[in-house]
Amino acid sequence: MFWLVRRVWRPLSQRFQSVSMSQEFNNQNFPYQTLFIQPPADTIPELTTEEIHKTLSIGVVDFREEGMKETVQRREAMMKLLPTDSDHLPPRKMEDSFVSAIIPLKTIPKVRNLYVEPDGNLRIGRFLEDMDLFSHYCCSRHILNPKSPVTVGPQSPYAVVTLLVDNIYITNDKMKNYEDVRLSGHVTYAGNTSLEVCMVIDQKDDEGVYRKCLEAIFLMVARDRMHRGSARVNPLAAETPEEREFISKGKARQQNRKELEDENIFKKPPNETERKIIHDRFIEKRKATKDIYTNSRKMRNSVLKTVFICQPQYRNMYNKIFGGYTMRMAYELALANTFIFCKKRPRIVNIDDIKFLHPVEIGSILRFRSHIGYVKDNFVQSVVYAEIVYPKTGEILKANEFHVTFLIQQEAGEEPVPRLDFETYEEAIHYLNSRRHFKKMMKAFGGCATQIGK
Repeated sequence: MFWLVRRVWRPLSQRFQSVSMSQEFNNQNFPYQTLFIQPPADTIPELTTEEIHKTLSIGVVDFREEGMKETVQRREAMMKLLPTDSDHLPPRKMEDSFVSAIIPLKTIPKVRNLYVEPDGNLRIGRFLEDMDLFSHYCCSRHILNPKSPVTVGPQSPYAVVTLLVDNIYITNDKMKNYEDVRLSGHVTYAGNTSLEVCMVIDQKDDEGVYRKCLEAIFLMVARDRMHRGSARVNPLAAETPEEREFISKGKARQQNRKELEDENIFKKPPNETERKIIHDRFIEKRKATKDIYTNSRKMRNSVLKTVFICQPQYRNMYNKIFGGYTMRMAYELALANTFIFCKKRPRIVNIDDIKFLHPVEIGSILRFRSHIGYVKDNFVQSVVYAEIVYPKTGEILKANEFHVTFLIQQEAGEEPVPRLDFETYEEAIHYLNSRRHFKKMMKAFGGCATQIGK
C-alpha cells in the first residue's frame, strides 16, 4: 500500500547517493544506480493508494458487470487505435513517467500491520507486490497515444504485463517499522514493445536522510487488449549526453538478457568448468568409503511445497492473477525453506531473474515448489517454481520461476551452513543453474557482497 506524491525531477549530476542505512550491510559503494531522476527530498502526498488501485482495477469491474460478449466487442474495436509503428507515437522523457510514493508506516497503524514481520522487520514480499503495481503505473504514465488519451483502464487499447524482474538488490533488509518508506521509479529504457522500469525503495535514517534499501529492475511488455500480439510503445528520448549515456545502459541490459537466455543451461550443455564440477563430485563420492561430510543435506530432501486456489481477490485488471501476489508467495516460501535448511533465519540479499512464463487464470490451482539450489560459504541460493496444476488432465504448466540469494550470519561456535549434495544428473543441472545465478549476483555487486553481514 502506498501514497502517491508530487512529481519532481533532477538531473543525473544531482541524483541521490546509494548508501546503505545499516552498518551491517556495508554497501556504501554499491554500484547500482538505476534511477536518472532523483526522488524529491521533501514532498506532500497527493493521491491515496485506494485511488491508484481503483484506477488499475476499473477493467475488472467492467468485465464482470457488462459481460463477456460486449467487453470483447469493445476491445476488438480498440485494435484500430494501436499504432503500427513507434514513429507514430510522440517520444517521451524519463521525467514523464517518474513518480514517488509513500508507504505510511509511521502514521497509519493498519498499514504497518500489513508490513511487519513477527521479529519486527518489514516484509520484503509486501514490497514485491507494491513494486509490481508501481511498475504498471509508471508504464501508464510513459505511454501516450494520440488516438487514445486513456492509457489505463477499460478504455485503453493497451495491456501492460510483467515479463520478468531482472534483479532486486537488497542493500538493507533491516528497515524500521515505525518510519515511512518511499518508493520511486521511472521508465529507463523503451524498446519497440517493451519498457524497462527501475525503482528504488528508501527510508529515512535517524538523521532524517533517505538511505536506499532496495533497488529493482522490471521489464514490462505492452500487448493489445485481445492479447493477440504486442503493441508499440513510445520511444524514450534523450536531450543531454548524460541522458543518452544512461539510456544506453538500459539497452545494454536488454542485450545482456538475450545473451544469458541464449546460454541457458536448459538449452545448452554445461561448459567445461561446470562439467568438471559434476565429475569431481562424482569421483569424490565414489572414493569415499563413508559419508565424510557430517553436515550435509541432499538436494532432494530440501524440497518444500505449498498449494493455493487462486481466488478472485488476487486478480488484476485483465482478470488474471496479480503477478505481485505470486512474487510474494514465492519469496516467502523460499524464505521458509532456507530457514528450515539452515536452522537459522536467513537474511535476503538478492532476488534474480523472476520470469513470468504463463498467465495464471482465476480459479487455477497454483503449486509453489522450492528447493535449495546452491550453497557457497554462508550464502544460500533458493529456487522456487510456480506451477499451474490441471486436476482433470494431470497436466502441470510452469508459470513462474524465482531465484533468491540469502545470507546466513554465523555466530562464534555455531554450526556452519550445510553442504548441498546432488545425486542425479538433473539435480546437477539445477545445481549449476543456481551457481550461475549466484556468480551473476556476486559479479553485479562488484565485490560488495563479500562485505554483507560483516
